[in-house]
Amino acid sequence: MELSSLIKKTGHSLVEIRVRALKSIMCKLDYSLISVSDIVQEKMLFVHLLEWFNFPQVPMQEEVLELLSTLAKHPSAAQMLRDIGAVDFLIHLSPNVEPRLRAVIDGTLDQLFHLPELLPSHAVLSSHGQHSTAPTGVASYKMPLFTCFILCYAVHKSVKCLKFSVFPWLTLSNTDRHILSSNESSLKSSNPNLIRTTCELLCDVIMQDFPAEIFLQRPQIFKNLLSLLRLGSSKGEAGFLHLQALSCLRQLCVGLRRRLRFHQDPSFYSTKQDLVSQNSSFSYSHELQSQRSQASSPAAECSPRPSVVGHTGQRARGDGQDRDAGSNRSVHLVNIISVSDPLTIPDVGVEDVLELQFQQLTVAQFTVATMEHAIPLLKAESSHMFHRVLELLCEAVVLLRESVSELVWDDGSLVGIELKTKLHGCMELLGDTLCHHENYAADIPRSCQVHHRMAYTGTAVFIIKFLQAILPLEKACDNIPENTATAIFHLCLDRTFGILLPSVQEAAVAYLEQVDSDSYGLYRRVTRAALWMESTCSFLKEIQAKGEKKWFDLLELAGQAIEGLPFHQHLPVIQECIHMCSYLWKFEQPSPVLQTESQKLLLRLLSHPLLQVRVETYGCTLSLVKDCLGIQNVSRHELGVCSGVTFLLHHRVLYEISAFGLQDSAEKVIFICYVTP
Repeated sequence: MELSSLIKKTGHSLVEIRVRALKSIMCKLDYSLISVSDIVQEKMLFVHLLEWFNFPQVPMQEEVLELLSTLAKHPSAAQMLRDIGAVDFLIHLSPNVEPRLRAVIDGTLDQLFHLPELLPSHAVLSSHGQHSTAPTGVASYKMPLFTCFILCYAVHKSVKCLKFSVFPWLTLSNTDRHILSSNESSLKSSNPNLIRTTCELLCDVIMQDFPAEIFLQRPQIFKNLLSLLRLGSSKGEAGFLHLQALSCLRQLCVGLRRRLRFHQDPSFYSTKQDLVSQNSSFSYSHELQSQRSQASSPAAECSPRPSVVGHTGQRARGDGQDRDAGSNRSVHLVNIISVSDPLTIPDVGVEDVLELQFQQLTVAQFTVATMEHAIPLLKAESSHMFHRVLELLCEAVVLLRESVSELVWDDGSLVGIELKTKLHGCMELLGDTLCHHENYAADIPRSCQVHHRMAYTGTAVFIIKFLQAILPLEKACDNIPENTATAIFHLCLDRTFGILLPSVQEAAVAYLEQVDSDSYGLYRRVTRAALWMESTCSFLKEIQAKGEKKWFDLLELAGQAIEGLPFHQHLPVIQECIHMCSYLWKFEQPSPVLQTESQKLLLRLLSHPLLQVRVETYGCTLSLVKDCLGIQNVSRHELGVCSGVTFLLHHRVLYEISAFGLQDSAEKVIFICYVTP
């Protein structure tokens, strides 16, 4: 029976399709239309059953776990599950399911650790990276496997902060090791031209041919590139070498992200260390290699990488699978690195794999080291240098988010403490950089001012993205350094930045609220004052404009303008408010809502705590009364001339004037109240 389409649908993104396909398979098993033996070799079924728990909606959890338990009883299925990493997956899944389902997972794990009495002899990878033949006895095979599992589980339990630590180890041939050694030596040269050429070769060729994790497993080239970033100033030859090193490091970050995606893809995951496995970058068959002509011809000289002069074919890449120095492809690449005799490659000796594995870097260590060395270059006076550094940091922060979890701030392990210390250092460097670009001298040339402003904006965006990637809001209070908190406070007050990037400033405000309540309170007051002043300008502009007006909006703006009087003290706005109230009350059929809101506005002005505001309010009111009720209106035949004072005849307004205006501490206010008709 053809099951491939059903198995494929069990991994579909739509939950309805997944459930229907799974129920169909289980129904066929229940009615003996298919047997367990029919599906034990279907690798993708096992992968999809494990992936079932990675989707946002996870129905039929018990059924899936029961099916896995049933399949695990079959030796071939158990071996398949072990190969795709089901043991580690189920261990991490167990704490996240209901207690009744944990027993099912435990039973499945017991089945996976139950090995058959006899296993065929096959090559396994020893702890030193060399191939050895596994004995067929159960006792001699089971103990190393179980011990290895316990060690891996212990590492996961002790270090909580790493999402991804190290890549599967890749061995290298003598040729590949010589290539890396030659480039490592060239980067230490005192000849700037040789360093520049080496960086170009690394970026254009070697980092394209070697899997990126090679440079973490053998980190000397990476460390030499970091040392180039510490060369003197960012001008002249040193600045050019900075740019070359930045390009190499960015290329390495891109390669590591690509390799991370590769290893995280369940379709390609395998714990087997085959000679040419999917964890290797070897992607060319021997049949294809044998078909390539060794004779010189125009077709043969066409290289897929034009920068590789004399490279007649694409390398099998630096995974140790190129059959050592016998390959013409490796000979040509070594020839580029100026080996005197391309047919004689020096023997660099036997690698001590165990020692190298202790020296390799995790993705997290690589990321924080890159950021530590690159962030100081954000102070460079060159805009080109700044952009290149920012590009590298943006790539690095993505790796940081994919390799380090938010648990780093609570992780008490040595790894967690080291990472937390370095992340604090990065925050302090970013805070200093932000202050550097904010507090530039006023007498510098215009072009320098523009550079500082652009650099300030770019650094501000990055520091918020950096915090969002690694630091939860609830942890910000205890982990953001003081200088960084000050820089974030100034960023929150930057009105121009907020208009340009409102979402970034909102994120900065959220961190400021957690870090410094006093500064956050000051920010709130400043923000309100700025809003009131903007509303004052908008109110005056709209009220003085000709044409039909939106009175509800104007009343709201007027209310905010009154709130801002202690700050802007622009008293002419009071006269406009009085005239607006008068106008809204003199209609024969006025709007009750507009009348009520305008009356509230007037009462606020009459009872304002500032003396000059009260004096101006009563003065404007007196002028309006004189204008409406003066003797000059006797000869005017317009209807409703006197209705302009209707807004003063309401009992609330009269009570305010008589009860409080006449009792005001300011004599000028009392005098105005007495002379008002």
